[in-house]
Amino acid sequence: MWEIRSDNGRQEMVIDTPVPMTYALRDPRTDWKNLGAVLMDMDGSSTDTEKLVLEAMRQMMAEALGQPGFHFAPGDFPHIIGDSTTNHLTWLLPHYGLPLADLNRHMANYYSKYHQALRDIRDGKITGRLIEPMPHLREFLHWAKGRGLRVGLVTSSLELEVDIVMPEVFRGMDMDPDYRAFYDGVIAADAVGEPFLKPHPNLYVLMLQRLGVPPERGVVIEDSTAGIVAGRLAGCSVAAVPHPHTRAHRFEQANAGVFAKGLVEVQAELERLAG
Repeated sequence: MWEIRSDNGRQEMVIDTPVPMTYALRDPRTDWKNLGAVLMDMDGSSTDTEKLVLEAMRQMMAEALGQPGFHFAPGDFPHIIGDSTTNHLTWLLPHYGLPLADLNRHMANYYSKYHQALRDIRDGKITGRLIEPMPHLREFLHWAKGRGLRVGLVTSSLELEVDIVMPEVFRGMDMDPDYRAFYDGVIAADAVGEPFLKPHPNLYVLMLQRLGVPPERGVVIEDSTAGIVAGRLAGCSVAAVPHPHTRAHRFEQANAGVFAKGLVEVQAELERLAG
């Protein structure tokens, strides 16, 4: 997916999926005492929707393989959580012997299943709690606003997905479901298109511009390798909060630290850094 190269003392990161690009990789000069914004990923960092995503992906693969009882192997999870759907399927299809030529058809089938599940949740046809806030999200969001930080939601999910997921999450926190009134900015996949989602930095660069905050005054919170790389390439420091399904991901680019205890631990660290 990506690799780091050195050229005359300059570090570069090469992203090879789905569009090959080379970016300069710089050490962030984060101004922790004058932090201006927290940029938060949605799936896996703010919300627990991974089981919903995985079930739609499992159903799609079961149909594609003609195996109704299909289940993912443990080694599949680092490749099918936390990245764009294109990248997930680009890995999955050949891994299970399916032709990449059929990628668009399988992707349409996946989205059909995922969106139907979201609509069923919205319409009350699925009553189980399949969409939940990550632990301490409410406390973290209110802490950030109380510190005068701008809070942005940055996701590789589509807007139509965000507009179902986030009201459910806010209801689960006993907050006004009009989540857009809370965030200072919301940017979804539609803003850049599928080829330039995480690990490309475009979504985070756009959010920084929208909030009017330079990279050195922003911190990114992510749970996946792709998101961490995207935040770093945008010039921010990145705090990793592993989700149970992303613990096998690579976190070495999360230069603000890896926080196994979640958002409560991130909050304590940001308070310490701010002095």
